[in-house]
Amino acid sequence: MARARTRRIKRPLQLSPPGSTPGLVITPPEAEATTAKIIAYNSTEVLEQPLGSLDELSALLNRFSVVWLDIDGLCDAQLVQQLGELFGFHRLALEDVMNINQRSKMEQYGDHHFMVMRMLVQGEVADTEQFSLFVGTNFVVTFQEKRGDCLEPVRTRIRGNRGRIRKAGPDYLVYALVDAVIDAYFPLLEEYGNKMDALEDEIISAHQTDTIARIHEMKRDLLTIRRATWPLREVINPLIRDANPLIPEETRLYFRDCYDHVVRIIDLIENYRELSADLMDLYLSMVSHKMNEVIKVLTIISTIFIPLTFIVGVYGMNFDPDSSPWNMPELRMRYGYPVTMAFMGLIVVGMIIYFYKKGWLTNPPVNDRSDHQTRS
Repeated sequence: MARARTRRIKRPLQLSPPGSTPGLVITPPEAEATTAKIIAYNSTEVLEQPLGSLDELSALLNRFSVVWLDIDGLCDAQLVQQLGELFGFHRLALEDVMNINQRSKMEQYGDHHFMVMRMLVQGEVADTEQFSLFVGTNFVVTFQEKRGDCLEPVRTRIRGNRGRIRKAGPDYLVYALVDAVIDAYFPLLEEYGNKMDALEDEIISAHQTDTIARIHEMKRDLLTIRRATWPLREVINPLIRDANPLIPEETRLYFRDCYDHVVRIIDLIENYRELSADLMDLYLSMVSHKMNEVIKVLTIISTIFIPLTFIVGVYGMNFDPDSSPWNMPELRMRYGYPVTMAFMGLIVVGMIIYFYKKGWLTNPPVNDRSDHQTRS
């Protein structure tokens, strides 16, 4: 599937000025307009609608076993503060929601937990956005920077009552969301694996001027993905090992699967980063090899012309054979010119035969890569 071209956005390291009050909620620069949607459900019914008033949201919390408030765009800082007052979110957590340069983490605040992850942004350039999540006894509140995400399969399962998601609590919804964010990395990494195979074939078969730039871009994309996924182990590990009233033992088994996926993703990223470094070395080696081939051809040509130049130089000297019998008597020969040319031709043929027998005129065969190892 073709992806639209995107650019990397340089984000400030910190939104709030140094020394400001802790928990300061500031709208990020270039933030998209805020849209909020409610998906409330239990085992028998589901309700999906835009967020109206906070009083309506409070009524839904009393009516349904799970209420998922899905917020796209962080332009409305006032709404974030109002939600913090309604659910009792800690102001430091709200500050982290708006500060979109957070590292993936999981924090516990009494009766609710706060989680930050990096979610892939669909585009030609690998980039991520911040995905923040609050979970309580019967609610899940998610924040993301922009519209469009990888969570639609979770919404589809809720609408269609597929699996056990409508029968479980908010802890299982958190698992489904985390699993969807993590699994979205696999298709991208598979695509990078295919790109590396194609680049390796391209490097060996034909020299492209933009190959080095494409390898460098791939290394930079892999570094972006690594920074997003490496801390996920620290996020999920406490959900597996530590006793948690919001995450029962049954759901912890599912989070083990998420942890396994994270480890697989990290292993793939490390393998691909090593492969990209190997591709860089291979490219430089092939460039050096091609340069050596050019130098070899030029050297052979120069070597062939050295004796010819010597002969031509000798017979180009201005000696008078009438002055002395030792002054180039060959100039008086009837067939001196064709004999000299034939002798020079024999020298060329003899040197070519000699170079060929030495193997200097042939290239070593390139191994067939059709049986090369398939990358996992």
